[in-house]
Amino acid sequence: MKDYPKKTISDELLEKINILAFDIDDTLLDSQGRFSERNRKALLRAMEKGFHVVIASGRMLSTFPRVLLDFPGIEYAVSSNGAQLTELASGRVLFEQMLGEAAIDAVRPWLVNEAVMTEIFFDHKVYAERSCFYELEKYGRGSEKSREYVFSTRIPADNLMELLEANKARIENIYLQFGDLDLRSRYLEELSALEGVTVSSSSPTSLELGGPGTSKGSALAVLAEELGEDMSAVMAFGDSTNDKDMLLRAGIGVALGNAVPEILAAADYIAPSNDEDGVAFALWELLGI
Repeated sequence: MKDYPKKTISDELLEKINILAFDIDDTLLDSQGRFSERNRKALLRAMEKGFHVVIASGRMLSTFPRVLLDFPGIEYAVSSNGAQLTELASGRVLFEQMLGEAAIDAVRPWLVNEAVMTEIFFDHKVYAERSCFYELEKYGRGSEKSREYVFSTRIPADNLMELLEANKARIENIYLQFGDLDLRSRYLEELSALEGVTVSSSSPTSLELGGPGTSKGSALAVLAEELGEDMSAVMAFGDSTNDKDMLLRAGIGVALGNAVPEILAAADYIAPSNDEDGVAFALWELLGI
């Protein structure tokens, strides 16, 4: 993925900002998955000042927290790491990019390893092999928070590969969850070498597979054009490697203090952590919101 030079955050650059894009987990929400009162008020003030507010996540739209989907004034959602862009009020899909049959055929050999929990995203649902639900600890999902998330957002499938084959044209994203981090490292190297596949990650124990060029940044570029702007009008907030492209392409990229080193290096501004209301702090410091 292309690297972009660091920017000096000038008043001229700040004056261009009209679109605010926020990752969800460990960015807009704290480490316990809570939407803090300070962040909530900051978003309300941003909306009152006329900023367009976008949620940009690796999650499928149907698994976004209700506290955000029901929050008045959030206009757009980038979901499945940029595979889909939706106008929330109307439900209109403004852009989508499926993984593609060629990419699915290319990655299939990596999807049948019993040491990996494979999940497929399509038609607003996320499916995983039923047997995986009985041994989540094996895949690095032993915490109560993680287990609750899986059981509330994933649907058991009796034969995931048959389901994948039957829906090849509609797959938005494939999510791989690892308990063995050495295996994850090997998969990252091997999958990144494949043509026509975008590999990203929202956690140290996962990999996410999208179509060629699929990223949050690409979807935000479509939205910016829809709004008569370009990426210089975007301020993007994130913490994980799947946020890198949007932070680099945005007019201003903001990393939370809890971000992984790659994102801290890519950002134009580093805010306090998600447990310290970093989003609200950055909006106040940079935009006076």
